[in-house]
Amino acid sequence: MKQLLLLRHAHAQEALPGMEDIARPLSPRGRAEALDAARCIAKAGLRCDAVLASPAVRATETGRIVAVKLDLLADLRIEPALYPGDPEALLGVLKHCPDELETVLMIGHNPGLSEFAQHFNGAEAAIELRTAGLCAITFADQASWRALPPRPAALALLR
Repeated sequence: MKQLLLLRHAHAQEALPGMEDIARPLSPRGRAEALDAARCIAKAGLRCDAVLASPAVRATETGRIVAVKLDLLADLRIEPALYPGDPEALLGVLKHCPDELETVLMIGHNPGLSEFAQHFNGAEAAIELRTAGLCAITFADQASWRALPPRPAALALLR
């Protein structure tokens, strides 16, 4: 059974004058949020086979904090297509995942991440992931990353 975890990066510092958006680091609040997200993943008993993070500093830092807490640092990959991360780019990254990966954690940005979650939510209420918001999408047993069904078996907001 395939499972996709979508995690919006944790709270970031405001950009300093002349700082590019991609360079914004996590705030102290954001570091705490990232730890909380890792605890939430662990408490739910979810075991990630891969952690894919946007190259934006705030997403990479979120990914490192979560990966260290869950002993997944070796499974952390920085994916350039996740920044800024429109839904088509996110789907493209997933389509390149090997099918032996059962659970993939993707760390990115809004609005793309929430829109991507909504793609699998159909006509249900809109999904808006807050900072360090976590969504779990579970697909049927026969699902392949190359051809995900439009409606998953289950979608749940975990944080």
